[in-house]
Amino acid sequence: MSRRDNQSQENKDIQLRLLKTVDTNFELDLITNLLKENDIPYILKDHGTGGYMRIISGSSIYGTDILVEELFFEKAKEILNSISLTE
Repeated sequence: MSRRDNQSQENKDIQLRLLKTVDTNFELDLITNLLKENDIPYILKDHGTGGYMRIISGSSIYGTDILVEELFFEKAKEILNSISLTE
C-alpha cells in the first residue's frame, strides 16, 4: 500500500462518541427511533454480559451505550436535549 493510500485510509476512520447510556428498553427504543428518523447512524454497546442478555431476553440489566459518529454528535445531542425522559 502506498503512503497516499494509507493517508486516505486514515481519513476514513470513524470516530465514535458516547451519546448516552440508557438503562431501560423504553429509553433505548425512544432514542434509537429518533436517531433513525433523523438519519443519524448509531452503534449500541452493551455492558458486561448485556449483549447476550439482549439476545436471549430482549433487554439488558447492565445498561447500553449509544454511540454516534463524531460528525453527527452535535445534531444527535440537540435532538436528545429537545425531549424530556423524566415526564
